[in-house]
Amino acid sequence: MYINYDVLNITNGNTKMVDTEFGRMQIERIEAGRLRLSTGRIIATDPILMYDDESYSEHVKPGTYEVYIYVGNTENRKKQTVAAELRFNENVPVKWEMALLQGESAKGFAHDEFMGYEVENGLGCFMDESVMEALDVMSEEELDKYEKEVRNTVRTNECSCADIVIDKKANSNIVIFASGWNEGTFPTYYGFDKNNELSRLVTDFMVIEK
Repeated sequence: MYINYDVLNITNGNTKMVDTEFGRMQIERIEAGRLRLSTGRIIATDPILMYDDESYSEHVKPGTYEVYIYVGNTENRKKQTVAAELRFNENVPVKWEMALLQGESAKGFAHDEFMGYEVENGLGCFMDESVMEALDVMSEEELDKYEKEVRNTVRTNECSCADIVIDKKANSNIVIFASGWNEGTFPTYYGFDKNNELSRLVTDFMVIEK
């Protein structure tokens, strides 16, 4: 199973520089938004390319949680989002596992194999399952307005991220961020602390090779 600990351990806060094939990369952590999880069931996906995506098998207590992006900068390349993190507590993860949907299994995976979500629009996101349900019943006009808001907000944000309100009454939102290499399939991982509680959910955009 593919797990790039160099990327995942960046979220521990003790890595500021990483050696990459492009040279030394400086890593900056940026708060992308605060995600409200009304059900505690989390979906990570391309916020425009959506196929009734399901939530991950691990659920958390409903609440509001910080979303961070880790942006890498090298001398001769533009900034890229290396990873996106949904943080549930401040404990350091001591174990990482691939985040899978209910019924999926990583048993038998080769060292370079993984499961992840597909990106076609250069964007990834975290959302609550209830938000996907709301998006599923939007009209074409509403979805078109939503897509334009997503693209415009990300484009005008210097960090290429956005915190979009979906339903003001329910106070539901979606936190969106650029996806590193723009297109591809990217894995997401659970980080468990020493108490075996879920501490983080991190998507690796595979900018830094294993």
